[in-house]
Amino acid sequence: MKPKWRKGERFERTRTFRVRGTPAQVFPLLCPVREYDWLPGWACTMRYSESGVAEKDAVFTTNEALHQEAVWTTVTYQPDTLIEYLIVNGKNAVVRLSISLEPAEGGSTELNWRMLFTPISRMGARAIRHRFSPEGFRRMLDARESELNAYLAPGA
Repeated sequence: MKPKWRKGERFERTRTFRVRGTPAQVFPLLCPVREYDWLPGWACTMRYSESGVAEKDAVFTTNEALHQEAVWTTVTYQPDTLIEYLIVNGKNAVVRLSISLEPAEGGSTELNWRMLFTPISRMGARAIRHRFSPEGFRRMLDARESELNAYLAPGA
């Protein structure tokens, strides 16, 4: 027997932006628990974590469009440098979210945000192409940059 193959598609979106604060200040905020502090409307259910926050192999879920539950697993956890999540969105898509952090001048941090999308259904392909069009992705990351900077602002 051989495996059945269905030719899938894959595409990625990337963007680099800068936020106030050092990588040591920014990295902990890229955790599903800490996102409640700075990301309006964020909601998740923690399913597994020894420490109670992001760590390698932590698992949490979110509710996505069309009442789909997305399962997130932390696959890479390198404090102050890199965090990666593998996101399985129902039967529609698999997404790998990679966020790397680099120190920048003035005590700021440059974040390189990369999302690798693999739709596994027609509905998933349509939804992802719409939500994460180049313009939609840019708008989403403009918001993340603004929200992080507002939270990290002196006196915030």
